[in-house]
Amino acid sequence: MEELKLIVPDSLEEISLGQYQYYLGAIKGKDEVKDAEFINKKLIEAFCGIEYDLVDKIPYRDIERLLGVLKMAFEKDYDLIRHFKLLDVDMGFIPKLDDMSLGEYIDVENYFGNWDDMHKAMAVLYRPVNFRSKERYTIAPYEPSDEINELMKEMPLSVVMSCTLFFYNLGIELSATTLNFMEKTLQREDITSQVRMALEKSGDGIKVSMRLLREMSEDLMKLRHSPSTNA
Repeated sequence: MEELKLIVPDSLEEISLGQYQYYLGAIKGKDEVKDAEFINKKLIEAFCGIEYDLVDKIPYRDIERLLGVLKMAFEKDYDLIRHFKLLDVDMGFIPKLDDMSLGEYIDVENYFGNWDDMHKAMAVLYRPVNFRSKERYTIAPYEPSDEINELMKEMPLSVVMSCTLFFYNLGIELSATTLNFMEKTLQREDITSQVRMALEKSGDGIKVSMRLLREMSEDLMKLRHSPSTNA
């Protein structure tokens, strides 16, 4: 029997963003229960460096073990990872989000949250470090290019997950704080009717945004725990 060589990642540091994008694209529209066998085989193909047709040659007991290892990799939580190596280049997260340019903000808004374009969002948020002294550092200017975007597909999935969770949690926290401030302001008797109407309209918008953020966060959790152990 032909000997199969598998690379089994036991953490998201060993899985690239590009591999995850491929996996999500392959199982898009599939039913978690009805298509469980296909999903599991695509999971092993995408993350273990083996052709899809060869997965059937892996012993059943090893399939269960592989899926268990991969599931554990996806269950780990990550705080925001500010630095990582990409082809031996030290990449750094934007030091101050408040200093983002309009162009950077627009690109992050357009790409972030859509897994097909997540590598483009990461190219905005993480760039080569050009100066570093202890905790302080600066990064290279943002210069969009297709080549850089493609390179970002090689970044560790752990970094992407940490960044995604950071922004979702930050968005929900900021929305809740703003809404609480607006509700307290509305209780005041000295505000004009025009201000009251504007605040009420903004408050409705923030509530919708909070709901969407929570839904996006829940979807992310489903993606993170998508590997099934039902071989």
